[in-house]
Amino acid sequence: MKSSLVIATLILSSFLFGQEIKWLSLEEASKEIKAHPEKPVLINFYTTWCGFCKRLDKETFANAQVSEYVNNNYIAVKFDAETKDMVKFMGIQYTYIAPAKANYLAYALTNGQLSYPATVLMNGKGDINKIVLGYRSSSDFITDIKI
Repeated sequence: MKSSLVIATLILSSFLFGQEIKWLSLEEASKEIKAHPEKPVLINFYTTWCGFCKRLDKETFANAQVSEYVNNNYIAVKFDAETKDMVKFMGIQYTYIAPAKANYLAYALTNGQLSYPATVLMNGKGDINKIVLGYRSSSDFITDIKI
């Protein structure tokens, strides 16, 4: 009886805690896009000071249905919009632009709509399909990211 309880607990905990969005770095995503150009890309732009970004992480992105949907349907990238590092994505280099207080990647992909959190949906060619600004609940997020 005791071993059955342990096995059941392990299975349940792996289900509850094993569901996470598989966030890729820009470099990893660029490789994945080349390998699977038909799969759309989801980029979540956040900042370290953004309360709604943290809430999106804690509530929405931690939701098993959201993580399963994102993992099955997108190449997912999480990017600090205010990083001052030079970054490269899909063969283009981006740098920090002081007047915007953001990395040019965030500025370019949000069409200058620097509101956080921001989620950009694009195809493997780099064409933007949709920009979702602000916090969304789990159910709203899944609805909003369908393209």
